[in-house]
Amino acid sequence: MSKIRILSAILAAATLLSTFCACGKSDAEVGTTANTDADTAVVTEAETEISDDLPDDLNYNGDEVVILSRYREGWTSGEIAVEKVIGEPVNDAVYERNKAVEERLGVKLVSVEEPGDSAYIVTNKASTSVKSGTHEFDILAAACYVAVNESLNGTFADMRKSLYIDFDKPWWSQGYNEVVEYQGAQFCGLSSALLSQYRFAFVTLFNKDLFAERNQPLLYEYVDNGTWTLDKQISLIPVFHVDNGNGVQDEEEDIYGFVSCDYVSTDPYWSSCMVDIIKKNAEGEYEFVFDSGKLHSVCEKVLELFYETNNGTYDYKMEIENAEQYKIRDMFGRGGAAMATIRILEMENEAIRGMKQEFGVVPIPKYDEEQKEYRTLLHDQFTVFSILTTVSKKEGRLDEIGAVLEAMSSVSYKTVRPAYYETTLRTKIAKDPQSARMFDIIIDNIYIDAGIIYTIPLSTFHNYFREIVGSKENTVISQYKSVTTMASRALTTMSKRLTRMINNPKK
Repeated sequence: MSKIRILSAILAAATLLSTFCACGKSDAEVGTTANTDADTAVVTEAETEISDDLPDDLNYNGDEVVILSRYREGWTSGEIAVEKVIGEPVNDAVYERNKAVEERLGVKLVSVEEPGDSAYIVTNKASTSVKSGTHEFDILAAACYVAVNESLNGTFADMRKSLYIDFDKPWWSQGYNEVVEYQGAQFCGLSSALLSQYRFAFVTLFNKDLFAERNQPLLYEYVDNGTWTLDKQISLIPVFHVDNGNGVQDEEEDIYGFVSCDYVSTDPYWSSCMVDIIKKNAEGEYEFVFDSGKLHSVCEKVLELFYETNNGTYDYKMEIENAEQYKIRDMFGRGGAAMATIRILEMENEAIRGMKQEFGVVPIPKYDEEQKEYRTLLHDQFTVFSILTTVSKKEGRLDEIGAVLEAMSSVSYKTVRPAYYETTLRTKIAKDPQSARMFDIIIDNIYIDAGIIYTIPLSTFHNYFREIVGSKENTVISQYKSVTTMASRALTTMSKRLTRMINNPKK
């Protein structure tokens, strides 16, 4: 059953209202170029003077704006709406943000949350609503990879046609715009209102106590001098491996140098090792730039990382709805591994926050020392906004919904984003100044490839790398020879569908 929250239009605190029009700098941006133009993650005082351009006299006379989203505890819970102030910074910032939007625009925000693990649950519901011609929902907040796929079906309106959405403003992720904008149209948007853009970033955790016991430099040193590479991580794993004496891997009795998963947790290497799939050409059209030779070389190192460390790596296999990620978190949290590939959201769990030993955080390692920069991949489950096409049926309503999204995004940059990034992530979760600094490197270098977020229409192109790593045999060249041909055709079809939809939008 859906959870429906009607957010009361109570007057926001005067201090909050005064900051509503004074919002800050851009999100950690994502892009299609190797050197992203991401701004630093910390908001400066001067940047808080940036304001949105919404007219002061906008008033929609109590109109209800319905936001459909997925509720998954620990993943997307509390991202769109919360029930009350509880004294927790992020929760309270979300609550006050929604009150401020309601007060400023004269709307009533209604949050409809569909509980469930499946990413498809809300896109299917939105699609059904549009196809039936009903107007149940205005805004959809859904996992990126299912949202961009659903956009090809004409379910969403072109957000760039809304008068009040200004994608040039810093609360919209500019790099993400570059990825999903196509021929002047855009059907999904990523803004400061959506904290999953940070929480779904892959990082490397390391156990500082174990490093000290083995007289090893902390990983910050390697990051700073540019030597934090796959080869470096591989070389460190045997240093920490402790077998209980029986010569076989025991999940709870041995200590490992590295714990990860050979399926979802191999995705970060596409970005961290700079293996691009799709970029835009000079005409703004998608084209394949995939280099199977580069991926083959990356695969050699990843296979060594997982399987050639004398049992020093513990490899969890994929489980339903990413349950293996919790096992990675728990093993690391109890001190069972010196390093782990993990998503930031797992660091919010008590298994990590309550660790008896101290931990640090660094980016996913680079391919080699010649690579100049670190890159971060977001798990494709991060949330994006879309506006349902049924909104366009009523005159002026697309502008109204655009105003709501612009307002939610601008105020979130000043309040919700700092509550999470500065207060929770860099202060409460980070255990030392070095980790806080590493978070800036990690977030500022988020990189999203259209070839990954459009995985469904592209015949799950990047998923084959997961299967290859899991097979323990480097078949990249042969496997991707046929896969690339298939995906190239799929890209042509996808581009035609986008063009057709842009030229003949559903009304």
